This record gives sequence, structure tokens and C-alpha cells, in this order.
Amino acid sequence: MENDQRLTPLPVAGDLHTAHHDYSPAYSSFYDDETFESKRSIRQYLNIIYKRLPLILALTILVTAAAAFYMYRQPSQFQATTEMVIEPRKPKVQSKDSININFGNDANYYQTQLQLLQSPDLMKDVVIDLGLYRDPNLAGNSSQGLISGLRSIFSGGKKPEDKENSLPIIADNQAGPREDVKLTPEQNTRAEAYAGQLSGGLKVEQVERTNIVHITVQNPNPDIAAKVADGVARLFQRQDAERETQGAKQAYEELSKSIEDLKGTISDQEAKLIESMREYNLPLAEKGVDLNASRLQTMSEQWMTAMDDRRKLEARYNTAIQANSRGEAMNIPDISESKMVQDAVRLNAERKAKLQDQIRDIDKQIQTAETERQELLVKYQPEYAPVKQNEEKIASLKAAKDKTEQEVAKIIDTDQKKTEKDAVSGTIVSLKAQLDAAKNREAQLLGVYNQEAAHANVQGTAMTALTTQKREIETNRTLLDSYIQQQKQQELAIQSNQPDNITITSNAVVPTTPIGPQRNRNILVAFLLSLCAGIGLALLMDYLDDSVKSSDDISRHLGLPTLALIPQYAGIEKRRLSLAPKNGNGAASTAALITLEETRSPMAEAYRHLRTSLLFSSAGKPPQTILVTSSQPSEGKTTTAINTAITLAQADADVVLIDCDLRRPRLHSHFQMDNSHGLTNYLSGERNTENLLKTYPDLPKLKIITSGPIPPNPTELLGSNEMKNLLQFLKGRFKHVVIDSPPAISFTDAAILSTIVDGVVLVAMAGKSSVHLMRRFKQRLGTIGARIYGVVLNGIKSGSVEYEYYGAGYYNYYKAAEDDDSTPLMEEVGSIHNTKG
Repeated sequence: MENDQRLTPLPVAGDLHTAHHDYSPAYSSFYDDETFESKRSIRQYLNIIYKRLPLILALTILVTAAAAFYMYRQPSQFQATTEMVIEPRKPKVQSKDSININFGNDANYYQTQLQLLQSPDLMKDVVIDLGLYRDPNLAGNSSQGLISGLRSIFSGGKKPEDKENSLPIIADNQAGPREDVKLTPEQNTRAEAYAGQLSGGLKVEQVERTNIVHITVQNPNPDIAAKVADGVARLFQRQDAERETQGAKQAYEELSKSIEDLKGTISDQEAKLIESMREYNLPLAEKGVDLNASRLQTMSEQWMTAMDDRRKLEARYNTAIQANSRGEAMNIPDISESKMVQDAVRLNAERKAKLQDQIRDIDKQIQTAETERQELLVKYQPEYAPVKQNEEKIASLKAAKDKTEQEVAKIIDTDQKKTEKDAVSGTIVSLKAQLDAAKNREAQLLGVYNQEAAHANVQGTAMTALTTQKREIETNRTLLDSYIQQQKQQELAIQSNQPDNITITSNAVVPTTPIGPQRNRNILVAFLLSLCAGIGLALLMDYLDDSVKSSDDISRHLGLPTLALIPQYAGIEKRRLSLAPKNGNGAASTAALITLEETRSPMAEAYRHLRTSLLFSSAGKPPQTILVTSSQPSEGKTTTAINTAITLAQADADVVLIDCDLRRPRLHSHFQMDNSHGLTNYLSGERNTENLLKTYPDLPKLKIITSGPIPPNPTELLGSNEMKNLLQFLKGRFKHVVIDSPPAISFTDAAILSTIVDGVVLVAMAGKSSVHLMRRFKQRLGTIGARIYGVVLNGIKSGSVEYEYYGAGYYNYYKAAEDDDSTPLMEEVGSIHNTKG
């Protein structure tokens, strides 16, 4: 096929120069400056305001109307003023020699007085003093909060019966001082609320270079304004007098309380003194004290005598014990003179005499037996029986003698000692009994003495304590007299220190003319504030809006040229296409084929402008393989690819349109073609190209390659060598190859295809496409070395400045040509010739 270059003349080399990144000469490198992104002209700000002008107007009108409605519902404000003179405190003459200095122009004093006049507590006292707290409807709607105030704008005003049920305002001070009024919790809350409301309308001013002070009160009720102004001045005058004498009154009250406490203390002390004297049975005279001392001396003498007797017995007892331990008990007179000892000695002597007589008889028997033995030994041997019997008799007699002698010794040693021991024990026991009796008597006398001495000590201690109590009573009586004297002095001070430096010179007059509110001024302020808020909101919304809105956004944020601005498919074009006849295949006309079926529409002209931009987008020769993609779905990339291919084919160039969106193919549906065989079949290994290229009947120069069946691995197929070979084959047969691809951010298909084509056309939807995502896609393509021709901005809405380029102005121009019947259309001329033929 012969490539016709007539519709794509090459520009002269001298007229073209390569810009940054080899973009179109129409693209200024000024947009590549990073600082340009933050630069905006006044016109751009005006365009932002114009774009959101309905929102700004709606907000301004709504706020201004609400402010006007609210202001005209507010009651009128009346103002009343009371005049008073606050002079410096006058000096008090204390003595003829004292010196008093009057600081008449003390700024702190006057500032203090002015602040006290504006005290919330003072205003609450005024409300209570005037009895305003009794009226539950005094505040009306003016005391409501913000929400209640806004709600009251759309609700009715105060009910007529509220005015009838409200209590009348007290004209004179009938409520009495504040401390005498007992308020219920509800009344106290109401009084605080009224005080806060009235404080908001209170203003206190001092006339310059004078002592005159103006107390001004603003209120919707003129009577309340006048009475509150007078009440503030009157109560302040009274409270100032109370503050002046507050110290003296406080001292008087403290002295009175101290006097009462001291009287009670003295009375209690006297009663306690009498009770103590009764409790301890204290004598009332001095003779009673001498009698107690005499009794204590007698008991002491008796106790000393008993103690001497006990000591003597204790000495005799100890001597006996010690002599007994040495074995010399019989030398003790108490023991040796004992009858028991004498009787025991006599009995032992008698028993000893008897035993000694028995020993003498045994000695005689032994001598007789020995004589007989000697006589027998003369005649017989020692073994003779009578000799042996004689010897046995002698031995038994000697044994009896020894036994008797032992008894004698026992009587002498044992019995005598036992007798002496028994005598000593009995004597010691007797002495011990006498000693114990003496100790008991001594202990009894000591106990009586100690009891009497303790009683005497208790009485002495009690007398000391009572003496102390008497002295305390006398001291308190002296202090009581001093307090009473000071109390009289404070009474005189209170009477002589009444201040007279504050006077009311002019009472408030009930006003008849309102002074506010400033309704017109407030409405104007609300209008200006709402207008500024609306403009600020519009700028904020534009700042937060990340979408592409105009070609300036593309240049400023992406640094790319805008190839074409496609008007939004709506309005007149949509109605005209809906009424247009069916195309050759019987399908209804759509925006995807608008350049073929509605050649005189603004959209068709915009796509022809895109064709021109593409043909001059690169230096030297027009692009041959063009990839059309977008960053997000539904931005019009398929429609742009179709119309780009159609406009190139309408320029008498051989064009092939390839559907490389293998995930959601759409070309076959727009051209009403069968998609059972297409690109995926070829890339999968089928080399027959007869069924690959499909011809569109209405445009023979346009060939279409549908996607074919959806494969499981689109990315691998598009990045294969078969895809590269196919593009090389098509570049040899066709002048332009237009490729439709999936969204670039969601899939990598577009990035892969961008490396094997001459350039990429990025499609964006005005008001939808994200600048951030488009910038990311641009950076990705720049990383892999791909080239971007520019951006096609879809969806330019009516009302925008750029819409006028192709929209209403273009259509009106063609409309004027249609209204001119002097020149027929070519289609009409062709139909007339066909009819004649």
C-alpha cells in the first residue's frame, strides 16, 4: 500500500525547534519550572470564584437573610443614665496635733470604684433589691443561648399571655437588703441569669477631669433600664458605706463574741471550783487543816513504835538462826533456859546409867567364860567340842557388849543432839511467830498512815489546783472588763466613721426613644463576612480538589502540553445524536463515533484539532504508533482512541486501530464487530492475519484489530516479541497505528506498550482525573524512557472559559451558516444529483 503524505506535510526545519523533552514547539518550557506550580494569576482566582459563584451567592444570601431576619426580630434597646459624684475620702480629725493628707487624685482609688460598680454581685443585689427575680418572663428570648436564638428565628415571638402573667416590677425597695431575702434555688438561678443579662448592658464611665461618674444601662424595657441604673447607684452608695465601716463592725462583732465566750468561761470555772471543793471535802477554815496534821503525827508515832518492836524480835530470831547454823544453839539464852532441853538431858542421863550397868555385867560373864576356856585347853585340844562352844559363848558376849556400847554412844550423840535440835527448832518457831505478829502490826499501822498521808496529799494537790482556778477566774474577770471597754470604743468609731464622699446628683429618666440595635450595620457586616467566607470556602474547595480542571492545571502540575480540549457530551450534541439515523450496521449513534456520524459537532472539531496536534507533535515526521491511555478508568480513552483513528483515516491516511485493553475490551461493541478472533489469537501463536484486520464499511481507510478472547495473562502477551513483531509489520503497511490500552495506574499494560510505540497520549477527565495519579504515571513513563506527546482533556463543561473554544461559539457559527440558505450543503447537492440521475 502506498503511503500518502499529502495531508501531513513536514514543517521546515528552521521553523521548528525542539523544546524540553522534545515536546511540541507550542509547549513553553516555562511550565517546567517547579515554582510555577504555586504561581497563580488573578484571572485564575477569578475563574475559581466564577466556577463556584452559585455556592458563594447561596451562602451569602442565606447568611445575610438569616442575619436580617434575626436582627429585625430583636427588640429595641433603651438607655437610661444615672449621674453620681465620687469624691476622695475626707480626712478624719483624730486630734488637734494629728496631720492628715488628702490624696484627691488617686487613680487607683477611682479605678477601683469603677470596677466595683460593674461587679456581678452588685448587679445581683440590684435584681434582688428591685424584686426582678419574681418575674419569670423578664428576660424573654434575650437570655437564650445560640441554638435557642437560631431556633427562635423560625419560631413565634413571646406569647401574649406571658405579659399578662408576668409580675410587676417593684418601684421601691420593698425586698429589703440582700441578706434578709431568702431565695429558692429556682429564684437564685433566675436572679443570677437576670444579673448576667443586665451586666451586659451596663456601662460605667467617668467624665474626664471630674469626679462625675455616669452609670448607663441598656435594656429592651425602658422602665427596667431607668430603675436598674438608679438601683446600681443607690446600692453602691450603701455598700461603700458598709465597706468603710466594715473593719469597725467586724471588730465590734468579734469583741461581742469574745465577751459572750468569756462570760460563759467564767461561769463554767466558778461552777467547776465549787464542784471540786465538794468532791475533795476540803475544809473551809484553817483549823481543819491543823486537825488533819495532828492525826497524821499520831499515826506516824504508832507506826514507828511497832517498827522498833519488830526490829528487836527480828534481831533475836536472826541470832538464833545463825547460832544454830554454827552448832552453838545451846549457848543461846532463849534455848538453854528452855524446859524441853532440861527434860531431855535428864532422860538421857538415866538411860546411859542403865546401859553402863549392863556392860559391867557382860564383862563379868566374859571373864568367867575365859577362865573356863583356859581350864579346858589344859585337858583338851582346841578342836574339842566343849572348847569350841566355850569360844562361841565368849564371842556372843563380846558382841552383846559391843552392841550395848553402841547404844550408849547413840544415846550420847544421837538422842542428845535430837533433843537439842528439837528444843532449838521449837524456840526458833516461837521466835518466828512473834516476829510475824510484829510485822503484821507494823504493816497495819503503815497502811493506815499511808492512807492518811495520801488523803492529805490529795487535799493538798486539790488546794493547789483550786488556787490556780481562782487566779484564772480573776484574770478572766479583768480581761472581761477590758473587752467591754473596747466594745464601747468600737461603737463610737462606727457612729463617727460614716462616709459622705459618694452622692447621687441626678436620677435616671425613663427613655422614650430606642438607641439600637444597629440593624443595618449588622446586616452589612453579616453580608461582608458571609461573602468573604463563601470566597474562602470556594478557594479552600479548589485547594483540596486534586482533579484536573483546565489546561492550565495540566501545564502547571504536569509540565505537559494540552493536545486538545474535548467538550462534554451533553446538551445539543446529545439531543442531535439521539435524533440522528442509525449507522450502516443498524446501531444507534454514540459519542465514540461522533467524528464519523456528526462531523459538524463541537466534539468532532475538537478531535480534528487533536489530529492536527498529533501530526505536529514531533519534529521531522508525524508519529506512526500512538498509544492512548489514561490514569484511571472511565476517563474517555477508548472514545479518544476511536475518534483519533477516525480523524486520521478521514485525512486519507491508512490507519489501524488496535484494542490492547485485554481486560475490558470495548472496540468491538462500538463498531458492532465479532470479537471471537482478534489480537490475543495472533499473540498466542496463530499467524494467519486474514481474520485479524477488520474493515469498517463506513470508512475503508480504517482497519480495526479487536482484542479477541480475554486471556489469563494479558501482560505477558503484550510484552512478548510477537507484539513487537506485529507492530513492525503494521508500521510497514499503515501510516498510523492507534492503540487503546487499560488504565495506566491499575495495570502495567500501558507502561509495557509505551516502550514499543513512538509516543503516548494521556487522556484526562476534567473535574475527575487526579493530578497526583497522572504525575505518578508520568514519572513512571519517564523512568522507563517512554515519550508523552501530551494530554487530551475530556469533559469540558459548559460555562467554563475553555468550553467557548469548541462549544457554544463553534455551534453558533455553524448554526448561522445553516440559517443562510444561499449556499447549500455538499450532502444536499449530492442527494439532488442522485435524484436527478
